[in-house]
Amino acid sequence: MTELNCRLATEADLAALCQFYQDICAHQKEDQFGADWHWGIYPTEKDIKEAIDQKRAVVGIKDGKIASAGILTVGNDPLYSNFAWPTAAKDDEIAVLHLYGVHPSFRRQGLSSSLLSFIKDRAKGLGCTAIRLDSMDGNVPARRLYEKNGWRFVSQETVHYDDIGDTKVDLLELAL
Repeated sequence: MTELNCRLATEADLAALCQFYQDICAHQKEDQFGADWHWGIYPTEKDIKEAIDQKRAVVGIKDGKIASAGILTVGNDPLYSNFAWPTAAKDDEIAVLHLYGVHPSFRRQGLSSSLLSFIKDRAKGLGCTAIRLDSMDGNVPARRLYEKNGWRFVSQETVHYDDIGDTKVDLLELAL
């Protein structure tokens, strides 16, 4: 496993983090699998700035560049509230991982496990007992990555995203 410098993003990272997500969004047309994000709709610069300000944005730095990033929130996501989850937890014991990605130029280098480990430690430090997330239906590489790092498949459900509408996703959970 290749190590990254994993840390919370700071205000000084805003421009680079916005560029990171713009690059992922632009590259999606070349990806067989992907998150179907739309820069300016989801995510937006406002979303990224807010996540940084609230100490929710995490980054993995390699060679001075953001190689991977995500946003870790505490509290159940309203999209997930109607689904059965294996870990019983109060709202403030649930972490949700959003916008997790690896920059196209850093893929297939074994970097993800480092940032996911940092995210697990961060969630534990925030008093969480589970981390939940969703992955687009059919995104085999993402699901494989999460399962390799301890997440377990919960169910396949349909959620409604404002930018892409009703979408079938795989729900995954990591008990901490």
